[in-house]
Amino acid sequence: MKIPLSWLKEHTPIQKSIEVIADKLVRLGHEVEGIETPRSAVKGVRVGHILSMEKHPDADKLHLLSIDVGEAEPLAIVCGASNMDVGDKIPVATVGTSLPNGLKIKKGKIRGQASFGMCCSEAELGLAEDADGLLILPKDAPVGDEVGAYLALEEAVFDLDITPNRGDCMSMRGIARDLAADQGLALIEPNDEAVQVTESVSAPNVRVLSEDDCPLYTACRIDGIKVAASPDWLQARLLAAGLRPIHGVVDVINYTMLDLGQPMHAFDADTLSGDIEVRLAKDGETFVALDGKEVSLDASDLVIADAEKVIALAGIMGSEQTGVSESTTQIILESAAFKAAKISTSRRTKGLVSDSSMRFERGVDPAMIRVAMNQASQMIISLFGGKVSETTCVGDVKAVIQDKHIQVSMQRIEARLGVDVPESANDVLERMGFGIVRDDSQADTLLFSVPSHRHDVSIVEDISEEYARVIGFDAIPAVMPPLASIKPRKVQKTVESAVEQGFVQVINYAFIAEDEQRLFVPDDGRDLVLANPISDAMSVMRRSIFPSLLNTAKYNMNRQQTGVALLELGRVYEGPMSQRKEINVMAWLMAGELQADAWYEKARKADFFDMKGAVETWLTGRGLTARFMVDDDVQGFQSGQTAKIFVGKSLVGHVGKVDEAIASQYDLDTNVFVASVNLDLLHAGKQAKFQPLPEFPSIERDLVFLFDKTIASESILQAVRKACGPSLVDAHIFDLYDGQGVPDGQVSLGIRFVLQHAKRTLTQEDSDQAMQAVIEAMETRFEAVLRG
Repeated sequence: MKIPLSWLKEHTPIQKSIEVIADKLVRLGHEVEGIETPRSAVKGVRVGHILSMEKHPDADKLHLLSIDVGEAEPLAIVCGASNMDVGDKIPVATVGTSLPNGLKIKKGKIRGQASFGMCCSEAELGLAEDADGLLILPKDAPVGDEVGAYLALEEAVFDLDITPNRGDCMSMRGIARDLAADQGLALIEPNDEAVQVTESVSAPNVRVLSEDDCPLYTACRIDGIKVAASPDWLQARLLAAGLRPIHGVVDVINYTMLDLGQPMHAFDADTLSGDIEVRLAKDGETFVALDGKEVSLDASDLVIADAEKVIALAGIMGSEQTGVSESTTQIILESAAFKAAKISTSRRTKGLVSDSSMRFERGVDPAMIRVAMNQASQMIISLFGGKVSETTCVGDVKAVIQDKHIQVSMQRIEARLGVDVPESANDVLERMGFGIVRDDSQADTLLFSVPSHRHDVSIVEDISEEYARVIGFDAIPAVMPPLASIKPRKVQKTVESAVEQGFVQVINYAFIAEDEQRLFVPDDGRDLVLANPISDAMSVMRRSIFPSLLNTAKYNMNRQQTGVALLELGRVYEGPMSQRKEINVMAWLMAGELQADAWYEKARKADFFDMKGAVETWLTGRGLTARFMVDDDVQGFQSGQTAKIFVGKSLVGHVGKVDEAIASQYDLDTNVFVASVNLDLLHAGKQAKFQPLPEFPSIERDLVFLFDKTIASESILQAVRKACGPSLVDAHIFDLYDGQGVPDGQVSLGIRFVLQHAKRTLTQEDSDQAMQAVIEAMETRFEAVLRG
């Protein structure tokens, strides 16, 4: 927000330098992003009086001017403009002057003629984007005076970044209040003189049907106005504050908003039908906003309406049809209080942003509603004429302005800040509007009453922040305060064990686009659809984490990452709403290179077994044993490279390769592997126990069989484990061959199993029995053929 210094001084008589004021603002919590100095930017540009004007002897479009700038001798200046004449007064940039556009004026020759300055247009003074000729000043402009001072250009304009919680400071009065309180200056009260009412002008009839959303609404009628351009001083004020002048009535309303912080609106009374209603919209109602955008409304929107139509989206924007124009002669002026949350919701869902909505969302001072109405009405009739009606007021003014109360322990405040709070700090807070009463029964306790303009102060910690602002954060020592003993933070082993394998944890939004949902989840009517999504890309609650991880992978690999290994611990959501479920899920993604080129090893890309191994290792770390079974019917996965993940008899997740067509939608031109595990289905794993070194030797045996290619390897290993019994220590497939000598449709698998007994040495007979049991199990269950 831009704060012109001259406007600020109308609210408090501050006389500090620009730099000191900026420092004070920063200390009070208002970041100064920049300072414009329009007056000093044209220092050296003076009022000049054209004494004579002749044609340039060598250029048809140039003139030789003799200009009096208050010096002993007139200046000779060559000028290319054509809109001036002898006797005119114009801005003259003298030698050595630097203009806002960076041009430095030097003595020079133009087509052989000496020139000792430059005649200036509005554009060259930084007062307009372009100009057709020189700026012609009034005849009474004092010759030789600085043009910046004569034109009353702003001495300084502070560009402030107002934090979202400080809606009270989105006005000149709000900023002045903070500065005046801090510096012990008077805060000049605004003009609250009631305008003279004309009884023949009927006051508007207003009904408020949604009192919770609009606790106070005031309106008056002004007849017989003549809308015209606002005066120069008003336009200059608006421009300095960053707003574009439109026409008289709108400019007055915007001026009042910037001055007092109270947004207002004016309707063309001739376009209204019947009484004014403040109500909730009906589903499907539409209106065309002032910016020309057609808006579809629903029952959650608060609107201003007449008997036939919606005339404004409350606190945000009026309708195009009822807007004030230069032909308007009667207006209805509105000043009201609206519920901040209601305005915020409608602004986001309808995509309409205005200066009014920004203020209503942050909270406006209800005490300024009447003051703003009086000030704006007074300005309108003084500038554009008209007669004013009584003001219609609907709502309990006293209830809206009622203060909040907070009991504060100064011992607690000082312990939190680490410094003693001086008594002078209370004086500053009282000047800011806080009421402070000492509790006689408790020596260190104060009772604060919070003023109506401070919506951000509601708890003791907010009062601590106010004291810190007044004292100055720089005055608070950088000392670690005494902390109560707490238990060490419990390590999140679910994530830590996966990070230890080289994965990077990411956190994504739980909202995704509906078309992304369909990549991995069927359209079965169980999506949870957001009623008011921020955008189409965040319209449903996710039922799979994979789209989020793919977006993260895309973002990183588009920025020259050769490979990614990501994990996310989050939730997925399933409907319908009446039976909704939130499921805790762990998901992984691997894509691209796992190992970069090195002298000892070539670059290697991730494959299915890398992902499978990562999940298996993670589950083993939790004391769980995973089994993987082929599954070629998982949506979004590549057939032939997908498996179910079992823990015990429970199907807990899937692992596999993302379908290449889906990967290409995310601009990923490499194989992408993902896995997910439903954490809610995992039982408590076995606790790691000490195992002494084996006392007796183990026996290792190998068998090779021909199997049908359709048989899952996990089924084979399960059969081996069952056949060998409790003496089995390990079983795995050590060889796979399907080349020459192996019939079509079959594969040769080498199975290695290790036997060991805890209390005795196994005999040859034990080994033979186990081998025979395995052979019989393979032949019986899989019709496998033992190879010699």
